[in-house]
Amino acid sequence: MARSSFAVLRARWAGRLVLPLAAVLAVPACSSQGTDGSGERRATGRQGASAGGASAPPNASAAPSAGCSRRGVRDGRYSFGGRSYLLAVPSRRPGVAAPLIVDLHGLRSNAFQQALYGRLAGTGPQRGYLVVEPEGLRGRTGWKLPGMSEGGDDVAYVGALLDHLERTLCVDRRREYAAGFSNGAGLSAALVCGLRGRLAGVAPVAGLSLARPCRNARPTTIVAFHGTADPIIPFGGGEPFGGNQRRVPGWMRPLDGVFRLPAVAPLAARWARTFGCGAAVRDVPATGVGHLTYPRCRNGARVELYTVTGGGHTWPGSIPIGTGRTTRRVDATELILDTFSKAERL
Repeated sequence: MARSSFAVLRARWAGRLVLPLAAVLAVPACSSQGTDGSGERRATGRQGASAGGASAPPNASAAPSAGCSRRGVRDGRYSFGGRSYLLAVPSRRPGVAAPLIVDLHGLRSNAFQQALYGRLAGTGPQRGYLVVEPEGLRGRTGWKLPGMSEGGDDVAYVGALLDHLERTLCVDRRREYAAGFSNGAGLSAALVCGLRGRLAGVAPVAGLSLARPCRNARPTTIVAFHGTADPIIPFGGGEPFGGNQRRVPGWMRPLDGVFRLPAVAPLAARWARTFGCGAAVRDVPATGVGHLTYPRCRNGARVELYTVTGGGHTWPGSIPIGTGRTTRRVDATELILDTFSKAERL
């Protein structure tokens, strides 16, 4: 992670959060395995904004939320529905609707750790985005997904949280997005169907295969990232954690008792078919990184998958605290923001 990103977050929440540094950096179930060691320039998308990529453009056809009539809200920790969330706010004129990203932490992690690891809370506001980091339900430190007991609970919570944020913040309702890592990535993908097309885009990092397309899903831009050597959510499909079910919390096990995940690339193709996308286009944005794009989906959506050869259960471009190798040759944070800047709900 760039030092500037940590400094931005520390400045945003100074005096509002009290966490030991060891707790911040100890993302659970992860062990540092190093990076690819490359000095090669990272692929971060278009250049020109102060944060290194394109800012979210003004939206002439914005759908301002009810909160645009309220006074501005500061960065900090807030609560809704018995859970807390962190909020990072961009500099914007009062009454001007901003795009919103809900960023979802992984299993046994928390909002502040995700803000540091994924860096959306530091970089997003610099590029005009409101960024919200919600916490999982107390005692679970993770997210329920479809197929689990009460699997719709967290989908419903995110929907209610969005309603709350629209009432209290000045949000562009046509540009609401979700991102997440691991278990949080699975929930971000599940929101495509669970929120019935409410979101303009989602960005699952190391967790696309935790949710499936539904019939008649509303086309939604998806940009996903996955390492081919991910030992926790296998790229080629199969049981998570290498089949060690003792590492899967009891509340997370499927109702049918079968926890076998599909392969990531075929699942991306399945989303593309569901959305009526065009033929796949392949390119190589950096050494060891494949990029698969399904363009021309209905309603202007697109499906993208970045595949990191030999990559582990990690966030590309971030600090190497995930399980397995972390690439620095692409920056998932900047690529997510670049993709979201071109996606809106029609």
